[in-house]
Amino acid sequence: MWLDDLRPFRPAAADTLPCATEDAYRAFGLASGTVRDAVPASLPFGRLRLFSRPDAPARSVLVVAPIAGGYPFLMRDLLAALLPGAGRVGITEWPNARYLPLDAGRFGFAENCLEAAQMARALAIAGPVHVVGVCQGALPAFAAACLLADEGLPVASLSLVGGPMDPARNPTRLWKMLQERSLEALEAQVVEEVPPGLPGAGRRVFPAWRQIDTFALYLWRQSITGGELPMRLLFDDGDDPLRFPLSRLCWTMMDVPAEFFMENVSTIFRDNALAHGRLEIAGHAVRAEAFRGALLTIEGTDDDISAPGQTQAAHDLCRAVPDALRRHVSVAGAGHFGLFYGRRMRATVVPALIEAMEAGERAL
Repeated sequence: MWLDDLRPFRPAAADTLPCATEDAYRAFGLASGTVRDAVPASLPFGRLRLFSRPDAPARSVLVVAPIAGGYPFLMRDLLAALLPGAGRVGITEWPNARYLPLDAGRFGFAENCLEAAQMARALAIAGPVHVVGVCQGALPAFAAACLLADEGLPVASLSLVGGPMDPARNPTRLWKMLQERSLEALEAQVVEEVPPGLPGAGRRVFPAWRQIDTFALYLWRQSITGGELPMRLLFDDGDDPLRFPLSRLCWTMMDVPAEFFMENVSTIFRDNALAHGRLEIAGHAVRAEAFRGALLTIEGTDDDISAPGQTQAAHDLCRAVPDALRRHVSVAGAGHFGLFYGRRMRATVVPALIEAMEAGERAL
């Protein structure tokens, strides 16, 4: 299959990983007497992290984590909440690019989508697979589901949580800013090379320190506008706020490959290629009409990163999905982070995800 030619799987042994040191990752801390933690395979950039729970329903789920500065362990609370309802929960574990040697090759937006598709294929060996895309991860999740459907490997359900499927619909401050600035000026401002002495020396990245500055500004803006995040950080209602407080998950940042960052901006926010039906991955058109499984979109009414309407736009793109398999959930009072962390996520978001998975399985 053409996916194998472009983004081949590798054995999971540590010495075959593109990042030979665990410094590139952050532990999820989910392994226990009932939950097993393993890395069954890796790809040129990311790797598939799999949590399995034998006493849970025999269901396979892939969570496509965003590449937006935070480590994938930012999705820890969501993974913990999914495990009682799914015996195999995988996540796209993206590494800190400063630990990725130059000879590992490039990692742009297309590679992001292709590796998500390959990880979904790997999970599908055990039966129907469900894909959940969160925040920026909603875009590669969508592309992966459509590409696999075109190859006769459909996913049972696709759930998109707080993702900018059409960022021009109800534009945010971020979208407006990215329209006003040239890509050249943006690249000159935020991109730098990994310094010598690190495995990724010479690789061009959007560095963690700049993203920390950006997050600090966002948190300040949330505090003066009454956003949910400052109070959520203060009164942490996560699954394990002592070992994995939201503050730690948010403030622990990683370098992002420069080519990915710039292509994500140009493809999604400038060209809006997906919403306009022009998205191509490695020469293959992303045909939304190819997807026919269960489709769930989830938005927070107070989300100022992926504003209400942006994620729901996926329903307009997927014209072949039967009405009985469509659902949209608007989470009252939820900001962006409340969609994948905390009590409201456990009470509203996860039950909706499980219902979509069950609907997709019944339709097979």
